Amino acid sequence: LTTPTAPKAMNPEKVEFALLTQVNYSATDTLDMCQFVYGPSWQLFGPQDMADLLAAATGWDVTVDDIQAIGRRRLNLMRAYNAREGLTRDHDTLPKKLFTQPLSGGRSDGIVLDPAELDYALTTYYDQAGWDVETGVPRRATLETIGLGWVADELSL
Repeated sequence: LTTPTAPKAMNPEKVEFALLTQVNYSATDTLDMCQFVYGPSWQLFGPQDMADLLAAATGWDVTVDDIQAIGRRRLNLMRAYNAREGLTRDHDTLPKKLFTQPLSGGRSDGIVLDPAELDYALTTYYDQAGWDVETGVPRRATLETIGLGWVADELSL
């Protein structure tokens, strides 16, 4: 995540940043680490600090990739649970007013979201996450790769 992008552009790099941020937050929740310290842009402490703290607390040899794997497994498990309960891509939306009423004040003054841009971002996010782009359900291959093949069996994927 070292390639700067235009502030108001929606592109694969920004979607990847959102996905990896969600993966890190998922790991933070799983490991019971304080989200106020880590924050969405990792200003105070980053993923390497998370790995170092977990290693210090447990004595395990932990890497940033391990932290990412923990977050990715949890995120996919939550998404699979929601799919089992009937939630799909159609439920991944934002309030209608964000598409019709311009924001006022600050850097976002006058911005109205474009539904096509959200649709593009969701499709890109699902693809990057290894989820079906039509339904938002994790693909069998994704679940098997992260050791959750049994979840794919439960969902009959």
